[in-house]
Amino acid sequence: MDMLEYINAHGLQKYMPPLSAEEQKEYEQASQDPNYGVRGVFPLPPESEDLVFLHQKIRERKAFTVLEFGVGYSTLVMAHALLQNKREFEEAPVEIRKGIRCNSPFELHAVDASMEWIDRCKLLISSHPELVEVVTLHHSDVSCTQLQGRMCHAYSNIPDVIPDFIYLDGPSTEHVSGSVYGMTFSNNADRTVMSADPCIMEPTLLPGVFMVVDGRTNNARFIKNNLQRCWAYKWLRERDVSTFELQEDPLGPFNERMLDYCGLKIHSSSS
Repeated sequence: MDMLEYINAHGLQKYMPPLSAEEQKEYEQASQDPNYGVRGVFPLPPESEDLVFLHQKIRERKAFTVLEFGVGYSTLVMAHALLQNKREFEEAPVEIRKGIRCNSPFELHAVDASMEWIDRCKLLISSHPELVEVVTLHHSDVSCTQLQGRMCHAYSNIPDVIPDFIYLDGPSTEHVSGSVYGMTFSNNADRTVMSADPCIMEPTLLPGVFMVVDGRTNNARFIKNNLQRCWAYKWLRERDVSTFELQEDPLGPFNERMLDYCGLKIHSSSS
């Protein structure tokens, strides 16, 4: 199934960024084309491919709890995927559902340093009331810090959840306050973002958690070099996306049942 077929099959079009007037005109013309639906004919914004990728991953992995750094249309799309996962789970046999333990089932927690972006996201969500029960938005400051003596930044308040899916697409450097040895993020446009949040959270994450870092390649390499557990790392150069999967043996029966339900065969490379 190509991207356009996937969008139509899952009803995602209404959660995507709106088309410009020119794109809308192209869309109307393309819809009359006998090749309509073929990749490249439908004038979707570039971001749409990334949004579909997120939706696919959450659905494929049957994710229960999503933690997002940064808010936007991705919040809507991932919340929709979680809602579909919830409905699928509710249709599963009772004996399967009873064996699953999750403190924040089918919840998306998104944290952002910008109240402007949070307000924008609230407005977007208000147009999709079915997503209100899924999404919780959090505001937090971001400041310079150090990890293993290396300059980075971190949110002061991270949502108190154990996610099985993490999406890192925030903050921007302009929202990072403070300095380390006189070096700043907000005052130097050449300095790349360097979130340490996934590394700070790492000890409490469960085998099978999946993380997507959107762009931010320098940051993804920093995360890769500072994670201490058994992660499978991939850089999808064509998408400018990095992915991480925590590949360790299950911690116990609850973790194992969750992985089995999600269809994830996770084992440590050292086993």
